Amino acid sequence: MLTDLKNALKRYLSHRDQGFGIFQTPVPGMVIGRAAAQKLPDYAIYRPALGVVVEGAKQVWLGEQVLDYAEGEALLVSVSLLAKGVITRASVKRPFLGISVELDVAVLREVAAMLDPVEEKTASANTGLSVHVLGPEIIDCLTRLARLLETPDSLSVLYPGLLRELSFWLLKGDTGAELRALVRPDGASSRIERALAILRRDFATAMRVEDLAAAAGMSLTSFHRHFKALTRVTPIQYQKQLRLVEARRILDAGADNVTGTAFAVGYESAAQFSRDYARFYGLPPKRDTLSRRLGLTSKRSH
Repeated sequence: MLTDLKNALKRYLSHRDQGFGIFQTPVPGMVIGRAAAQKLPDYAIYRPALGVVVEGAKQVWLGEQVLDYAEGEALLVSVSLLAKGVITRASVKRPFLGISVELDVAVLREVAAMLDPVEEKTASANTGLSVHVLGPEIIDCLTRLARLLETPDSLSVLYPGLLRELSFWLLKGDTGAELRALVRPDGASSRIERALAILRRDFATAMRVEDLAAAAGMSLTSFHRHFKALTRVTPIQYQKQLRLVEARRILDAGADNVTGTAFAVGYESAAQFSRDYARFYGLPPKRDTLSRRLGLTSKRSH
């Protein structure tokens, strides 16, 4: 059954003469990734989504947690996290192929309300990231979603129903506990997600943790505990990481002024920015940017 999904994705890419990279699709929230070689680990914001490996393998780090997933497996992201990911198996003959489908919290909540109540166990507490073997129902649903790529005019009619079906199977399977934690308005995951949304939006602005806790509707102690359990860092560390990821994006886009970049992402000291950047990425900003540009040039020349 995974072969059908693989063929649908490859057919879509071949019709558009797209080789390797990350490709947005007409299906809302669906992204296709294809790579001919292993990638260096890099940080990215992982939003609530199902990341499926169709061919090859990937690895993701969140704090000290390391998760591997390969063909037929998926990474479930149930809150917005800043993690480091890498493609671990890919070649020219057998390129890595994967898709990511964003989860629609409103649809998940609507479908969950139609299902029989489930008595949750303490052991099923949300951890933010988890790997699951995909059942045939989910693979079949994803295959039909992928086939819609060839008939974009069908999306407005068929996509909503397929998204509801995918939400149903995810809630009914072993991914259900984490997703119910996300959609429960008074649950810790849902409340922390509110604070994460504020941090993502206003990462360059100085913030008080007390204000984030208030936005989440939690006591300061409870907020700290649940925030770190999900993200593996404190709110201030999370904000700093967001600033550094954005700074690297700005520098990779061609900015040469490190001081200006530091101020743009919310730092008041360029020296502190350079120290934090070097600790996070292993090299100071200018050297890291030069190294990445040379690496990209080298890959394009082969």
